[in-house]
Amino acid sequence: MKLLTPGPVQIPSEVIKAFGRQPLFHKLQEFKDVFRDVLEKLSKVVPGTPIILPGTGTLAVDTMVYNYVNPGEKVIALTYGEFGDRLIESLESRGAKVFKLSIGIGKVPPPDMVEDLGKRLGDVVAIALVHNETGAGCVNRYLDKLRNIASSLGALLLIDSVSGIPAEPISCDVDVVATASHKAFLAPPGGAILFINTEPRTKYPVPRSMNLSKFLERIKDYETPYTPPINVVYGLSTSLDYILGMGLENYYEIHRVRAEYLYSNLRLTPVAESSCRSYTVTAFYTSSAKEIVDMLRGCGYVIASGVGSIKDISIRIGVMGDVSIEDLKVVTELVNEYVGK
Repeated sequence: MKLLTPGPVQIPSEVIKAFGRQPLFHKLQEFKDVFRDVLEKLSKVVPGTPIILPGTGTLAVDTMVYNYVNPGEKVIALTYGEFGDRLIESLESRGAKVFKLSIGIGKVPPPDMVEDLGKRLGDVVAIALVHNETGAGCVNRYLDKLRNIASSLGALLLIDSVSGIPAEPISCDVDVVATASHKAFLAPPGGAILFINTEPRTKYPVPRSMNLSKFLERIKDYETPYTPPINVVYGLSTSLDYILGMGLENYYEIHRVRAEYLYSNLRLTPVAESSCRSYTVTAFYTSSAKEIVDMLRGCGYVIASGVGSIKDISIRIGVMGDVSIEDLKVVTELVNEYVGK
């Protein structure tokens, strides 16, 4: 069975071997050495101080929100799919005054719309967005411009890149990036990862497990305030060697080639507009979503149905992990044959 899912992904065998070992006691120097090595590798992927919490991408996003947004503060939130909506839900649960900016599923609002809204509102504390929208196979490639807009407004730029980095790169300095171990980082689930360039600023209580100030206090000694996801750290050590050894540009290019193969050859309509199609998770409209998912499962390939409002009318095919062009050719032929009946 081969996973072509948005995550968890098909993990390379050497990474499975790395995390399938007896966990060390995390207070031992031997583990601190591994932890330091992983943090140093992560810092080569995205600018900022990396933090690893036990949890998944959802926890990483909630942690970002609760450490950087106070109740009553104005936040502009972009959404172009289900996970943008979930980011808004997290902001609203924190009590933020959220100003939603959307032009439809799979369509990224242009930067000038964000800038105009920010100027009209005034006193905007943050611009929050999903870098790579897992639900719609849609990526926001305006991050450099949005970074400048946020700076001009005196606002933070908060990014959910759970299914983006390091396969969909972030080249500019961002205040906070939230991601996870089990997608393009090629490791098992269980690591909520954040990259921090701005000190936490909340004036309100944060749950102990999500309090970034406590993690930042300990990170200089390569320690954590609570038990870290030890075996995920082992997996990340090996997967990051693979990614960095290949080079980030080459890693991005491999995903681009895989995704473009599907966009060019599947006889289905992509959910995302051509200018913002993701190179990690592809999404396509179809009236036979469940049937295609079931058919491929019977042939040894696992893909995902849609989520949110397009759950029953779309499929998602991930190209992260131990996936080859040959796998994608087989899947493409099977899907095209099915829809051509």
